[in-house]
Amino acid sequence: MDESVDRILESLAQVNVNLEGLRVSLAGLTEVKSDHEDRLRLIEQWKYSLSPLVTLIAFALGAVCNAALGRLLE
Repeated sequence: MDESVDRILESLAQVNVNLEGLRVSLAGLTEVKSDHEDRLRLIEQWKYSLSPLVTLIAFALGAVCNAALGRLLE
């Protein structure tokens, strides 16, 4: 009887170790998820900040190319 109780206690101790490992892994995943969310927010801010600049540069390049083609075709 004592032997089966000892085996049960050992199994419970192993389950406890496994659960602690799972807790640590989940805490790490939560931290990584939070870091990724922060990075995504920064990328979105850059995207919205740079959109008008990219539009302006594209317009300027289009105007320059249009003028250059106009002169070449004359």
